[in-house]
Amino acid sequence: MDFKKLVSLNIAIIGDTETAELYARAFTSAGHEVYMACSEKNDHVQKAVPDIYGHITYTTISEAARGADFIILATRPKDVREASYWLGDVRRKVIVDVTANVHIPNEEDGVKTVCAIKAITGSAHVIKVFYTKGYETILKPLFNGAKVDMLLLSDSRKAKEITRIMAIEIGAKYFYDFGGSENIPLFNEMTRVWRGLQRRSAAHEVKIKSDIEQQP
Repeated sequence: MDFKKLVSLNIAIIGDTETAELYARAFTSAGHEVYMACSEKNDHVQKAVPDIYGHITYTTISEAARGADFIILATRPKDVREASYWLGDVRRKVIVDVTANVHIPNEEDGVKTVCAIKAITGSAHVIKVFYTKGYETILKPLFNGAKVDMLLLSDSRKAKEITRIMAIEIGAKYFYDFGGSENIPLFNEMTRVWRGLQRRSAAHEVKIKSDIEQQP
């Protein structure tokens, strides 16, 4: 990775999820060149994010990864293996896994995404990232009330440091180092619980609002 180019990097964002769109908007607004891909065929790549900044190129997974300094995998967990095979030779690049490791009924068993990415790509610089937006109230008791914007989990110091720098550019300020790959099972279970609690809280708020509106 060329550290002299941190002012403007080529960033590959793989996936057609809402998370992929959010990261694309954030990094283009920060002045980086973003290469978005959700398929290996150009005719299947759709422009999901309005290119209002002029820094988004829609391409294939292989092409996006080839020219990228920094790779973000924002696919659905079940698509991680296929996307990883198409990345090509990315052994020296940082790969950020931002997939939601939450089991969805009728889908295949939960994929251990970090392990799959490492095994398929051979990269030693794979990092799992969890952005805490929307989970602050639940997280504060766990971290003694400290503010946490992003959780980082990786065996690679390089991956953690570069991801931290890039996250700061899109507004993150407070980080929590969640350790290495030995904590992946705990990490996945905790994020599953947090997401479940958030959904229940949102549903409860909707019910309260509905009850209030129905009052005479």
